[in-house]
Amino acid sequence: MSYEKLKPLISKLGSTLSPKEFQEVVNIVFHNHEAKEYDELHADMRDNLFEQINLVTLDLFDFTTVKSNKLKLLDVGCGTGLSTHLLLQSNIGKYINEIVLLDTSQEMLKQADKKACLWKKDYNLIEGDISKIQDDKFDVILVCSVLHHIPDLKAFLGIIDSCLKPNGFLIHLQDPNNDFKKDPIYLNRLSSIQDFKGVNNKATSNCKFTLKSMKKRIKRWIGRKDYIDMTNDELLKRGVIKKRMNADEIWSVTDIHIESDLNQETNGISFDFLSKQLINYKLISRRTYGFFGILKNELPMKFRRLEELYINQGELNGRNLACVWKKNN
Repeated sequence: MSYEKLKPLISKLGSTLSPKEFQEVVNIVFHNHEAKEYDELHADMRDNLFEQINLVTLDLFDFTTVKSNKLKLLDVGCGTGLSTHLLLQSNIGKYINEIVLLDTSQEMLKQADKKACLWKKDYNLIEGDISKIQDDKFDVILVCSVLHHIPDLKAFLGIIDSCLKPNGFLIHLQDPNNDFKKDPIYLNRLSSIQDFKGVNNKATSNCKFTLKSMKKRIKRWIGRKDYIDMTNDELLKRGVIKKRMNADEIWSVTDIHIESDLNQETNGISFDFLSKQLINYKLISRRTYGFFGILKNELPMKFRRLEELYINQGELNGRNLACVWKKNN
């Protein structure tokens, strides 16, 4: 979904900002208010994320030998620092001795700082987008649950490339896999779960089941104004909008590459697109997960066992994508 596709929503809300300005400010305000609740709201993601980080880093070590124990890591869109926290527990963790945590959300960085002070690693927190560090160089760049938030992926990946050293590693994961959203096997799996826990095929295929679950958790965990309310309050106070946004409208702005009622143009990140952008890279690992449209922790036991089987078999038609790339000399 391009910036231009935001124009009807911007007009409806009475905003005077350009699409680029609007997307940036909504994204920052939303994530600032989500920050304190993020790890609890996404507890289901933690175990799945740790599993995938372990798998792709094992693939990395099967492919090559890492000799230096002084690797410099950049976590782009680090959020609460969860992905780096899990990466440091994997087999590559002991090779990393310097970390830069980058995020546009000041409140997310505060949460990340609480984790980072326990790592016993040199680290630095930087508030801003990736253009803030494009003159620095890194051995490993981690991009977790971020690509689907970036409107201009081509420009973003260009800066990633400029920041990564030759022979460095790019690890990205926890983004929706565009290539298999119409795959017959995947669609059949979505259909097979429709009678369990009220999950129907239509809701699962466009993530509405996950969104509804998140909304319920928000109310349960917070017990007061949720961060959707607080995001609206701040945007109204700052004059960014004149009318309140519902949750789906906010997510259509922040999760700009995920299909919604307001965004029928795209649904996820295409591996084919990534391959064309990363022409100076060798693919080390490509894995998928979420073979029934939701994460493993949300599945009934029967389907959880099948999910584990498909993960172990390395099938590529899951909803979520995880890859490791090595930059050429």
